[in-house]
Amino acid sequence: MGALLDQKYAKLFFLLDANGDGVIAEDDFALMAGRVTAAFGEERTAKGRTYAAEMTNYWRALRETADADGDGRIGKDEFRLAVSRVSDKFDTLIGPLYLAGFRLADRDDDGLVGRDGFVTVLVAIGVPAAEAEATFDRLTEDGEPLTEDRLMTAAAHYYRDEDPAHTASHLLFGAL
Repeated sequence: MGALLDQKYAKLFFLLDANGDGVIAEDDFALMAGRVTAAFGEERTAKGRTYAAEMTNYWRALRETADADGDGRIGKDEFRLAVSRVSDKFDTLIGPLYLAGFRLADRDDDGLVGRDGFVTVLVAIGVPAAEAEATFDRLTEDGEPLTEDRLMTAAAHYYRDEDPAHTASHLLFGAL
């Protein structure tokens, strides 16, 4: 694993450690899911339940891959190794979470996410608003809404790609 992936995984760890205690555990995923669904007022809707379920699936995949001692906590080093393994199964383990987040932000179910919806998700997971806005601008062209395909491509690159030319995907969660 190269330096760029290390930086991206460190950023992701920081965001997933929603309670800031230095480890990732199931309660972090529940806390983050609650923040995101509450930001849209979707805690009890089908979209909100789907998002929360996908957060749980992501947590379980990480735990099964990284939590060798079974204590229910994943440290930074364990996380880096787990994410690199889990990212090999992006389409089945990680991608569904991104799709659920996209659909939560797609307020009118037209298959497009505008700036406000995108920024709302990223801010709810802990990305500063200015960085979330800059990310939206990098992912879209001329203020156009974000498409599902563009988000999924950027997310897949975030987990797997080390090509410095793919700046939009490397900065998916703001500055590294």
